[in-house]
Amino acid sequence: MAESVKLDVGKEKSTFERAIIESFKQNKVSDVCEKLNIAYDELPNYIEELKKENQEEKKHNFILNPNIIDKINRIIEKNFININILISKIFNIFLEEENIPILSDNPIILISLSNQIMTILEIIKSCDHYNELTKKSINYMKYLSNNSEKYLSNEQTEIINNLQSVLNEKIVSPAYINFKNNFEKDILVFCKSSTAEEKERGLENLNTYFYKLNSINEQFELLCEHGQNIIKAIISQPNPSLIDVYFKLSYFIISFLYNFTYRIKLSPNDSDSNLNINENIKKVNEQYYILDSMEENIELSENLYVTKFRGREYHNMKFLDNALYELDESKKILSKYTTIVTLCTSILDCIILFEQSFKSQFACFLMLKRLYFIFPKYRNELEDKICTTLTNLISFDDEVVKESKEPYESFLIYLLQNGGETLKEKLKEKIEKKQSTIKKDYISLSNEQKLEKINVESDTIFISDFNLHIGCPTNIEVPAGDEEEKLIEIKHQNSLLYIGFNLPYYDINLHLIKYCPNINNSLSSKEENEEKKPYEDHQYFYEIFKLEKTQGAKIILFIKSPGIYKVLFDNKYSWFKSKLLRYRCTVLRELNGLSMSPSTSNDDIKFENVNNDKINKEDDKDKEDAKVEENTEENKGVKVTVKFGNDSPKKPDIDLGDDEDENDNNDLQ
Repeated sequence: MAESVKLDVGKEKSTFERAIIESFKQNKVSDVCEKLNIAYDELPNYIEELKKENQEEKKHNFILNPNIIDKINRIIEKNFININILISKIFNIFLEEENIPILSDNPIILISLSNQIMTILEIIKSCDHYNELTKKSINYMKYLSNNSEKYLSNEQTEIINNLQSVLNEKIVSPAYINFKNNFEKDILVFCKSSTAEEKERGLENLNTYFYKLNSINEQFELLCEHGQNIIKAIISQPNPSLIDVYFKLSYFIISFLYNFTYRIKLSPNDSDSNLNINENIKKVNEQYYILDSMEENIELSENLYVTKFRGREYHNMKFLDNALYELDESKKILSKYTTIVTLCTSILDCIILFEQSFKSQFACFLMLKRLYFIFPKYRNELEDKICTTLTNLISFDDEVVKESKEPYESFLIYLLQNGGETLKEKLKEKIEKKQSTIKKDYISLSNEQKLEKINVESDTIFISDFNLHIGCPTNIEVPAGDEEEKLIEIKHQNSLLYIGFNLPYYDINLHLIKYCPNINNSLSSKEENEEKKPYEDHQYFYEIFKLEKTQGAKIILFIKSPGIYKVLFDNKYSWFKSKLLRYRCTVLRELNGLSMSPSTSNDDIKFENVNNDKINKEDDKDKEDAKVEENTEENKGVKVTVKFGNDSPKKPDIDLGDDEDENDNNDLQ
C-alpha cells in the first residue's frame, strides 16, 4: 500500500470520515441517513482543507482510504434506496474533475470505487441526477484508463475500458444520436430556406426530434450545441414577413428558460374564491387533483373519479390558494446551462426591432425578466433591451393588449424601485420620451407601495390549468409485459408533485408508490399487514394510488413530509404491444410557510397561509444598497417557516441488524 494511505489511516480522522464510520454503525435507516447527510455536508470542506494542506505542506494526502471505501461498500450492501441516493450524492462530489486525481493512489481503492459507482448507477438510473453522475463516472474511468500504467494491470485496464463503453451507451439515448446524425438534413437545411413555410417545417422537425429525447439534460445539451446555428439560419437578416417564424422560435427557447417560482391560485376569478373545488374539477377533462397529507392512516381510493376519500373533500385544497412554490431540481439544471443567455440575446437582437408587434415585445419581456432573475451577472448587458421592451409594452393601446398588463407593469415598477442606478435612470429617460403615449405615471407609482421581489419574480398558475412547460416532455417506450419507473426524491415538507403524461395510441396503467423501509415494523395487526403489503417486487414500497388503462392525465399531489416515490408506467397487462408516452414529473417546494390546524375530525382539516409580511425584508434596504442586492444571485431575504399544529406520531424505524465493526481501520481484502 502507498505510504500516503498509511498516513491517512494513522492520523486523526476528519469529520467526514467519522460521519461515514458512524453511519455504518447505526442500526436504523433514519440514523444512517442522518450521519450520511453530515458526511455529505462536510465533504466539500474536507476536500478544500486537504487540498490546502497538500499545497502548503507539499504533502500527498488523499480523500479516500481503505477504511472509508470499505464502510461505504458495506453501507451500499444494506440495499436501501434512500441511503444509496445519499451515497450517490457523495460520489457526485468525489468525481468532480478537480477531485479525481486526489481520490487515492491505491489501485485497490480506485477499482473498488469503480465497482461501487456501477452499483449505485444501476440503483438511481431513473433519478434526475443519474445523467450527471454517469458523465462524471465516464471521466473517472477515462482517468483510470489514461493512468493505467500507474494504477492498473492489463486485465484491470480492459475491465475499466469495458465499463466505460457500457456507460457511454447508457448516457446517450438512440434519439440523441439520431438527432446529431440528422440535424443537418432534417432541421438546418429547412431553417436556412428563404420561405416562411420551409423555416416553420425546420422548427416542426426540431420539436419532433426534441420530443423523442429521453431527458431534459439531453434537450439542454443539444440546444446549447446546435441552438446558435438554428437561430442564425432562421434569422440571417431580420425580415418583417417572417415575424411569425421568429415568434415560434422565441417560444421554443422560452420553454427552456422556464420560471422557477409560482404563486398557486385556485380559480382564475376572484369571485370564485368560495367555489367548491369539486365543481371546478368536474369541468376539467382528464385532470385529477389529489390532496394527501401523507398521514399513515390515509389511503387514496383507487378510483380517482371519486371526489372524496376518507371524508376529505377537494375543497380542503383551499389552503393552497396564494401559496408560493419553487421548482426544485429543475432550477439546478437550468442554472448550469448559461449558454441559453447567448441564445436569448441573439433572438432579442432581432425581435426587439419589431416595436409595433405586441406579441414580439411580450416575448422579449418574458425572456428578459427571466434572464434578469435567473442569471443576475448578465443584468448590465441586458439593461438597454429591458428599457426598450418595457417602454414599448406600456405604450400599446388597451385594444391591442389582450392579456393582463400586470406582469410587465409590476416588473417595470420593481426595477424603478430596486434596479441599479444606471438602469433606473435609463428607464426614467425612456418613459419621459414616450410620455405622450403612456397613460399611467409609472414613476409616481414606483414611489408608492414597494413591490417585493418574490411577487414580481413569480408567475401565477391556476390549479384548474396546472401546466408546467419545462423544456419538452420526456419520451419513453414501455415494452410489452413490462414497466418503466421514475424515482423521485421529495426533500422538503409541503411539496407539490406534478405528474403529466399522455399516449398518442393505446393506454397504460399509472401507479404512484412510496418508499417506506419501516413498513413491516410499523404495522400492528395482521389485518393491516395484509392491507399494506409492499407493492409487488418493489421492496419497501407501497401504493399511494393507481390509475388504470388511461391515455393520459395530470395529477397534483400535495405531500406533507419528505420521502422517496416511484412513478410507474405499467404495461404488464399488455402481452404484445409496447407503449410510447410523453411525461413530465416535477417537484415544487413550498416557500412562504403553511400552517396546519387539525380539528377533532379528520373530515375538517383546516390549512391557512402564514402571514407573509416578513418575506423579502432585504427589499426594504435603502436605495443605495439596491444595486448590490440585485446583483446577488440568491434572494437572502426569503424566510421559510413551516409550522404544524400537531406532528404525526413518530414511526418505528427498521433495524438494519447488529453488524457493527469494532475495528474501524479494517483494510480492504
